Amino acid sequence: MIAPSGPFPDGLILTPVSRWPTTLPCDSVRTVLEASLDRRVRPVRYAADRPHASIVVVTIDGLVFSRLALESVLASRTSVTFEVVVVDNGSTDGTVEYLQELSNRDHRVRLVLNERNIGFAPATNRGLSLTSGEILVLLNNDTIVVDGWLDRIVDHLREPDIGVLGAVTNRAGNEAEIEVFYRTFGELRSFADARARSHADAVFDIGTATMFCAALRREVWTAVGSLDERFAIGLFEDEDYAMRVRAAGYRVVCAEDVFVHHFGQASIGRLGPAGEYGTLFHANRDRWEAKWGMTWQPYARRPKPSYQALVRRFRDLVCTAVPADATVLVVSKGDPELLHLDGRKGWHFPQTREGRYAGHHPANDDECLAELARLCANGATHLAIPAPALWWFDHYPRFAEYVRNRCRIVRDTPDGAVVLLTASTDSTPDQLIPALCEQEPIDA
Repeated sequence: MIAPSGPFPDGLILTPVSRWPTTLPCDSVRTVLEASLDRRVRPVRYAADRPHASIVVVTIDGLVFSRLALESVLASRTSVTFEVVVVDNGSTDGTVEYLQELSNRDHRVRLVLNERNIGFAPATNRGLSLTSGEILVLLNNDTIVVDGWLDRIVDHLREPDIGVLGAVTNRAGNEAEIEVFYRTFGELRSFADARARSHADAVFDIGTATMFCAALRREVWTAVGSLDERFAIGLFEDEDYAMRVRAAGYRVVCAEDVFVHHFGQASIGRLGPAGEYGTLFHANRDRWEAKWGMTWQPYARRPKPSYQALVRRFRDLVCTAVPADATVLVVSKGDPELLHLDGRKGWHFPQTREGRYAGHHPANDDECLAELARLCANGATHLAIPAPALWWFDHYPRFAEYVRNRCRIVRDTPDGAVVLLTASTDSTPDQLIPALCEQEPIDA
């Protein structure tokens, strides 16, 4: 029997304990995976011949996230008839067996089972080719939706000039990302409901409707065409599609009253530890730039009061901890505001050869230390890590070992840490670079 509050306990913790890949608390994982489907999903033995909406979800492993996403979709209250087309890209963690059981229980769920990972764009295109709805929704398998989300999407798409509609969320990396304060499923439901009331019917134009949740009418899909499959496993296919939608004369917008929780990095984050994410990012960025004849620019972000306050405190921390002639590497995630250090040189870390933010975190310890060595050779004297990036010390153990044993931590506060890159022993700056490059791996 599904609880009145929704498919999951209100106290279910949604805050990840780590990222790259995103990992949930053990108790949350057990709560999601150990519940049988008959407790979460009502049996539906019929499916509309012509549902109004078709929701396409691509899965590849990550069973706990797929259950959260799909069971929230099936349990959410809506007046819209819909189908869910799930395209699995060769999962081996029990996802396929779960999807088969889910489809048998709820006939609105249709399956496409690929033997291997054919990539996000090809899988999405295959799923969309099987849909019959007038409204098409692309939804990541690391999302959670709440009551009314689909109704509001359908209402917005009645506007004929809207081509693609995105949702606001807790994690997107662009203007769709808003400040949130919930930690649990119950708090998420309350937050999303309040957001829908306070921002009813509001939309704004956005550069890219990132495809964690993106919706469009079938006529737009027919006019613009399928996702470009040259973008391999994933990344940049949504930027490309937004460009094509605008070229066809439509708007790309974000709905302020449609909030969808997005964990982020649940699937593609697994490429990080393997060292593949950076390679894929650069390859697909090059493909996008070659196709459109322009330089890609990182997403803009909307101001967040708490983050802006953190930036101010972090800059004060750095400016009081390092001399005026310092050159400071900042784990910035591309935010230029973090580099404004009262006359001190601030550099993105990591960065391209041209000094731009690299667009992603280092793939592994080797890449992290090599980039640190390169920038030290170019004149960097300090490293500053704001509080949201202090997870680096857990994620990159050899980097953390180097900082603790060979450098000097000048300041370590709740707002961030500042590190003097000249070793705290008798090493000189000339000895720093070989020390960085010659470290032996440590046991993780």
